[in-house]
Amino acid sequence: MRLWKILILIILLPLAYWFFFWPHYSWHEKMTIEVEKDGQVYTGSSVSSVFWNRNIISVVLGQGAAWLPEIKGEAVVVELPENKYLFALLNYSGNTEFTANLATRILFSSKQRVWGNDKFQAVLVAKTGAPLTVPLDNYPLLVTFTDIDDPASVEKVNPSNLEATFGPGVELKSLTLEITDEPVTRGRVEKVLGWIQQYYNIMFDGSRYESIKSNNRFANSLASGAFKTER
Repeated sequence: MRLWKILILIILLPLAYWFFFWPHYSWHEKMTIEVEKDGQVYTGSSVSSVFWNRNIISVVLGQGAAWLPEIKGEAVVVELPENKYLFALLNYSGNTEFTANLATRILFSSKQRVWGNDKFQAVLVAKTGAPLTVPLDNYPLLVTFTDIDDPASVEKVNPSNLEATFGPGVELKSLTLEITDEPVTRGRVEKVLGWIQQYYNIMFDGSRYESIKSNNRFANSLASGAFKTER
């Protein structure tokens, strides 16, 4: 009986240390997009959770990134007239770090940026602040579908020229990010893209893997995980 108690302690103590003392930071961030068409403003928003965990391999071996990111949530969906939609993706080709790092990037100018723990602390302090305007060079990937029922019809959207995709009179007015206590949003992407659950293990062009030889290279670079993390 005593041996079992010792074994349980051996297992639980490292877990307790990781949970209570291992360096990590987390927050919820809300992205909001406003699009104007012929004087009418259309808005979409999404709340994601961001978690940064100290990389144990970096601590022990001195190799790899110092911090590892995880993001949970779904893409921003803006519904426009004529059954058209604009999506701001969570990641592109599996690059979750770009989105997870978005808040820390826009909280610092290039001269003020501080790497290490300070950048995470600054995000947590920003919970009491106003929404932050996201600079154009930090925009997430924006996409749409020429046929909302066909994953292979996905195409990029130029944030500086929405008219090229959606026609005359359409303009992206603002894209903001806010640190918030609101819960993670769920179900908005799936409500529009009813097929999204079928494409976690295959790419949008129907291929099993991403390949530079694909005839539809952009659709071949995307799967459901870019739009929502929860299956």
